Amino acid sequence: MELRKYQQEAAAKAIQSVYNQENVALQLATGTGKSLIIAEVVRHFSQLKKRVWVLSHIQQIIQQNANTYKEYANTDYGIICAGMSRKDLFHCATFGTIQSISNCLIEPPDLIIIDEAHRVPHNNEGKTLYQSLFERFPNALRMAFTATPWRMDNGRIYGEGEEFFFNKLIYKYSVLDAVRDGFLSPLIGVETTIQLNTEALKVTGNDFTQSQVEEAQSDSWLKSVAKSVADLTQNRNLLAVYCPTVKVAQKTAELMQKSTGRNAAVLHGGLSQRERSELFNQLNTKKITLLASVDMLTTGFDYPALDCIVCLRPTLSSSLWVQIQGRGTRLHPSKKNCLILDYAGNLIRLGGVGMYESFFKELSGEKFEAIAQQPYVRKERFTHPGVTSLRPIDPMTGDIAKDKARLTINNIHKVNSVPITTRRGDTLLLIQYTCSTVENARINATLFVNTQDPKPTDYDFFQRRQLAVSLPSDPKAISYMIKSCQYPSELTVQKRGKYWSVLEECF
Repeated sequence: MELRKYQQEAAAKAIQSVYNQENVALQLATGTGKSLIIAEVVRHFSQLKKRVWVLSHIQQIIQQNANTYKEYANTDYGIICAGMSRKDLFHCATFGTIQSISNCLIEPPDLIIIDEAHRVPHNNEGKTLYQSLFERFPNALRMAFTATPWRMDNGRIYGEGEEFFFNKLIYKYSVLDAVRDGFLSPLIGVETTIQLNTEALKVTGNDFTQSQVEEAQSDSWLKSVAKSVADLTQNRNLLAVYCPTVKVAQKTAELMQKSTGRNAAVLHGGLSQRERSELFNQLNTKKITLLASVDMLTTGFDYPALDCIVCLRPTLSSSLWVQIQGRGTRLHPSKKNCLILDYAGNLIRLGGVGMYESFFKELSGEKFEAIAQQPYVRKERFTHPGVTSLRPIDPMTGDIAKDKARLTINNIHKVNSVPITTRRGDTLLLIQYTCSTVENARINATLFVNTQDPKPTDYDFFQRRQLAVSLPSDPKAISYMIKSCQYPSELTVQKRGKYWSVLEECF
């Protein structure tokens, strides 16, 4: 296994920080190989007989990191994890869960590496397992790895001050960087007109009260969502649906199975390990192609073929939202991108996966505060019922497509021609195209043709259709001819205000 250039850079900076006696954080996007960078850091110091721990809160992540280290370094290591029935106490390289290692009598480490370190609370949040461990081993250096180095409650996880366990961010490689370099799959998305109305929802702690979300998601709303998903995902292989509660997930799986014709299942924390393993086996064999989840398909879920994320779970947590979207960024031969369908307003509320800089604002000195409402928020959103039209939105940045954004359309269903009179008294032909995108999003695009005071582009319009029309001419007399002509095979369209305009026709 060889490190990519950015992995080499990150590992080199991480290793140097230890020699500098610094407690640091590194930000690397989901799917960019944090485990391989960690493996290089652990290998380097294990060879020097330094004791290095790699910790996380999830058994699955520990297993992944240990497997990567075994393949990369090919040296001895230990695991301390009750769920894996392992308690290996005498190794330089040790992989373990914070829960299990906190209860061990073990020699002090020289370096503690925390994977998914956004789960580490700040030092001023009361006694936690991480705080207890750091106090127990005060001479051990600390290193944080995460895709989202911030928390909703207290902002970023690094900085100067007693409340921070990590002092500075020394390396960043974002989703946008990795997509640019070809190491991650891009996300694409649309702003659906079905959006959950969250204005009346209460906030418990730092997020919406999910029991109230369940009440707000009525059967009629879920049916509209299911129909929308069926329309938009016909060319998608695997759908991961994020739900607020088990009840909603069960309803959603049932409705979407009917609307999409896919075999659907529900994944939640109440299932046994055997039941979960069986679900993932069915996922791997494509017996299931729609999985409705409650708080399960986030950190540690690694399924590269995932090419569609459907979100029904509204959240105020930017880190959770980035983690959800990050599940779809891994490369796989079966996909070109991952479609994000957000029915809970998260894209507009929180932005895309590249939203970190815009999600925080500096208040004073090194203090940062999370902003729940972003400039992306707009009031004219529909809440019900189904899809009539869609606006492109960029899940990479959270930006609504600007007027300059263009789309190429291959599915033209109908062409109509209507004479209209302008405010100046001119009569024009309004050509109306009823068409849809590759994701089956309906778009109505228009083109104006002047038959009374024609320009070269107006002559070209009839030439492309091989219509023998003598211009100038009365638009009413020739409008019917256009309806029976051959349709274009492809359109290039552009959003201008509320409407789509045709820029180019191809036959």
